[in-house]
Amino acid sequence: MADTPSLIQQLLDLQGRSALVIGDVMLDRYIHGQVHRISPEAPIPILSHETTKITTGGAANVARNLSQLGCNVSLIGAVGQDSAAQELTSALGRIPQLFFAPLVCAERQTTVKTRFLSSGQQMLRVDKETVLPLDEMTAEQLTAQAAATIGHADILVISDYAKGCLTAGTVQTLIKAAKSNNKTVIIDPKSADFSDYAGADLITPNLAELRRAACLEDDSITAITKAARQLMTSHDIAAMLVTVGARGMVLVRQDSCVHLPAHPCEVYDVSGAGDTVIALIAAGLVAGLSAEQAAQTANLGASLVVAKSGTACLCIGELLASLPDAPPPLTLTDAQEKAAGWRRAGDRIGFTNGCFDLLHSGHLHILSKTAAQCDRLIVGLNSDASIAGLKGPSRPLQNQIIRAGILGQLPFIDGIVLFDEPTPATLIDALRPDLLTKGGDYRPEDIAGYDTVRRSGGTVAVIDLLDGYSTSAFLQQ
Repeated sequence: MADTPSLIQQLLDLQGRSALVIGDVMLDRYIHGQVHRISPEAPIPILSHETTKITTGGAANVARNLSQLGCNVSLIGAVGQDSAAQELTSALGRIPQLFFAPLVCAERQTTVKTRFLSSGQQMLRVDKETVLPLDEMTAEQLTAQAAATIGHADILVISDYAKGCLTAGTVQTLIKAAKSNNKTVIIDPKSADFSDYAGADLITPNLAELRRAACLEDDSITAITKAARQLMTSHDIAAMLVTVGARGMVLVRQDSCVHLPAHPCEVYDVSGAGDTVIALIAAGLVAGLSAEQAAQTANLGASLVVAKSGTACLCIGELLASLPDAPPPLTLTDAQEKAAGWRRAGDRIGFTNGCFDLLHSGHLHILSKTAAQCDRLIVGLNSDASIAGLKGPSRPLQNQIIRAGILGQLPFIDGIVLFDEPTPATLIDALRPDLLTKGGDYRPEDIAGYDTVRRSGGTVAVIDLLDGYSTSAFLQQ
């Protein structure tokens, strides 16, 4: 399991940092339905169409993963002049803190992977793509755009899916531009010739890709390590994280090797798992973690994302839910006693509340901004019954014990109290905080507990939301 303090600190330190992602962007389309009979025309199943879902794929999915973890992302990739490009651009436009700078090529097709599923299981995949290298003018535009952006990024992530966006020459130009700006470069490789990636700080091949590059036949960890080191030495690659399926991952450096066994999980769909891995590695390195700590987080994330259907990404709350249980929430009596003690010590007590169902960067923004204005922060947490009454029987997605445990891991929260009512007015009346905040576009006087706090001489403040982050929006991506 990822180290608890490291994972929490990584996610907190990542907020507002920046990454430049360059590579093969794709549109993933999922056709869902049911099969009840075989066609009379040929021995093939008939899929009764129910829903169609589109999402981001390839480098676009790497960017989506990073943005959902709280990173500011610039994405560069090539698309055609077609309806798929419009769909992809629209999908990316709904992702918070993500800026997409597409290179529009009239002679190319936007890469589209269409998967047909029955009862959630893939039956067929149809690919529409152009795999020829970019023309010289477009390739120059890509590198010029990257050169203008790299100075503002904390890391360069290159996602190579061999769809023509990244030639060996382009990759080398990008690596040199990053190095001249003292930026870390990590690459998800597809070429069998790892000299294409010479000078990278870390690359993340899967076992099949390493086999091709090293002509490897022995799949033992020892053989994988030896082959990786030989390639690293030959091509000036500082580190290699090899994903080995059910066996987990192997982080190889010249002076060390760490095998990270896979977390036990039910594998539902491996689509996009490599995108999540490289995004989490990048996130860890940007946040100042060691390569091994970042790999631990990536290993955990891989086990979570393969349990999802389709090309998926993770939110902060899903990662933190895997951590050991935090202390249970406070009873109201305990919270009152703690508040009284803090007040006697001269501490300013803050209060905010919410459902915090699948904790995301927007939640962290409100919580950290509130904590910065007080000495002690108490969070009122809607109980499961309260959320179901507000949002319907399908919510919450995480039960109150998990949600309280996630909040309890955050270092700036001093206590969590559950409440069953639609609003925490009764809770606020009992605690009498010095500061009450709420995120959104409320008027302060419309916030539950306003009169109580103001009569007690306290302050009520509205904290601007971090645009684009919400649990509902995350679920719709």
